[in-house]
Amino acid sequence: MSDRYLTIEEQLSLPIVNNPVISPDGKKLAYILKRADWNTNKYLQTVVVYDAAIKTALHVSNDEFDCSLPDWSPDSKKLAFLQKTGGENKNDVMIFDFEEKRTFKLLTFENDISQIKWSRKNDGLYLVAASPESDELKKRKENYGEFEYIDEEPKNSSLFFIHLSRAMKKYSSRFELPKDMRSEETLFDKLTDEKEFHVSSISLSPDGNYVALMAPPTSDVNDFDEARVMLIDSERKLKELPFKHPRGFVFSPDSKELAVVVPDGEDPWMDNGAIEIVDLSNLSKERINVEDDLNVELVSWTERGFFVSWIENSTISLGLLDMNGHLERLTDQDELVLASSVTYDGEHIATAMGTNAEPLEIYLNGKKITKTAVSYPERKRVMKERISWKSYDGTEIHGVLNLPEDFDSSKRYPLVVLVHGGPTWTALAAMITSSYYPVEQLVSKGVLVLEPNYRGSEGYGRDFRKLNYRNLGVGDYEDVVSGVDHLIEKGFVDKDLVGVMGWSQGGYISAFCATYGNRFKAASVGAGISNWVTYHVNTDIHQFCHRYLGNNPWEDPQIYELTSPMTYIKNASTPTLIQHGGSDTRVPPPNAFELYQGLREMNVPVRLVIYKGMGHVADKPGLHRAIMRQNLAWFSHYLLDEPLEEALMLKQSEIEKTEEK
Repeated sequence: MSDRYLTIEEQLSLPIVNNPVISPDGKKLAYILKRADWNTNKYLQTVVVYDAAIKTALHVSNDEFDCSLPDWSPDSKKLAFLQKTGGENKNDVMIFDFEEKRTFKLLTFENDISQIKWSRKNDGLYLVAASPESDELKKRKENYGEFEYIDEEPKNSSLFFIHLSRAMKKYSSRFELPKDMRSEETLFDKLTDEKEFHVSSISLSPDGNYVALMAPPTSDVNDFDEARVMLIDSERKLKELPFKHPRGFVFSPDSKELAVVVPDGEDPWMDNGAIEIVDLSNLSKERINVEDDLNVELVSWTERGFFVSWIENSTISLGLLDMNGHLERLTDQDELVLASSVTYDGEHIATAMGTNAEPLEIYLNGKKITKTAVSYPERKRVMKERISWKSYDGTEIHGVLNLPEDFDSSKRYPLVVLVHGGPTWTALAAMITSSYYPVEQLVSKGVLVLEPNYRGSEGYGRDFRKLNYRNLGVGDYEDVVSGVDHLIEKGFVDKDLVGVMGWSQGGYISAFCATYGNRFKAASVGAGISNWVTYHVNTDIHQFCHRYLGNNPWEDPQIYELTSPMTYIKNASTPTLIQHGGSDTRVPPPNAFELYQGLREMNVPVRLVIYKGMGHVADKPGLHRAIMRQNLAWFSHYLLDEPLEEALMLKQSEIEKTEEK
């Protein structure tokens, strides 16, 4: 074992495996291998197929392209997947033939594809894809230039069906006949009209006779609460099924029923999920309420029952739910299942699972088939410990404390609080590294990192999830600071050396901590809200403020004022680093500029970094590297008194010094 921890570059270079898809016969599985390509500054995904019979894995996609969305044919002999190629990011539908051990391009699709499903009748592929641009819109662009009528021209996706025999015939004809001697057939049918609704996802019945559609009115995220469940039958007739606020769905093994996750109350954002089952012959319904206070998601409906997943106590669990709502847990507290896939008989299962001691690996029927852990350099690793404390109003708060291997409770350490986003997400007690915040590197410098699951976090029941309603910021601050005080009282945290950082909702809470009080030595605000009015009028998800603040800013300005970091800007004294994507539509950049200018005019040390072309999240390894290095420089300066400027500005000489260490 080395005497040092991972560097930022080593951490971002670690391979990640995820999204297992098991074959119908349970003998093979496909999964995604994600790696950083430093030459092109891209993350590339490769489709890998594992054959249990011979215990070997094969890369079936081109490592030079980004590939995803694998799905098996019903006979388990072929695999379809999406390949993004070329400067125009073309959408190639690829086929891997397992018997011939070859991959070929079936066709190129004009528009972005979000889902691929192989027909259970083995006669074609269903695609959820963006609808082609209309001739009318093309003409308008030619005549007037490009502009948009806001909220009036949604870019909806539709459902398409590729005729497999026709597509295969066209593929083969290139080797058999000259172009002028080939007959052209329509390769695909468009099954839905984008003018009627948007298709966000689909599920196929095992017998191949039905397709269920998740169909919000438009692709505008504000319309997703009004999604309907639509059903296409074998004659391609479309009808609506009686569900309100659907979240996800799966068909029964005999294809006679459809199970849909719906809120168990009236609030689609805050309530736990219940399962409603509709009989497709007469549309009668029954409901299954989970016995425990858990917010479940459907994985699969098998002959053994429902496989479901849920977040609980800083992990993601997998279990088997029966028709009475009784849940059998299949994983323990130290196991985290990020994704899973199950055969219809429920006898074979593939998972992407990690623990607090091992990174994500792919498992088939409980047996590990990947070895990404050996790709990790022999480095020290951060220890993760679940802790809990009481907030100032008596609410029990849980969190994860990141410690060095040689932690000594008799010493006093600097502390940085890392606040997760969401807010309905959770800090995970597993070996999943952040690509925004340098947890490993801070710990290597002797800084502890606390990840609080503040009120509103997922994994602690319905009532806890609702505790931040009309209590954003203020309640969050108390949960964070009470956690800091808890560690100070234990004697191993220096009260004068505490920082706070977070992205998105975590960035908002960090901004609130920076202006509301003076408890923090330094703060980092990533893609955070600084003023709820500014956010509400600029964001692409206006429903957020209605759901969490209860009203709009013109009818209830007081709640917007109470919960906005800018309200307290005159009290601010915390040196703050602000990081924001220049093309962020979720939390638009005016939030960053408002906080930046406010802190500047209050003479508080502040730096603003705008990442040009970046949205709400970073999608390039170079951007993640910059974000992490800037955060490391910021907290190393304010908590450890290290020089700031060269490190913050990413001067090469400073990077080389870090690598030498």
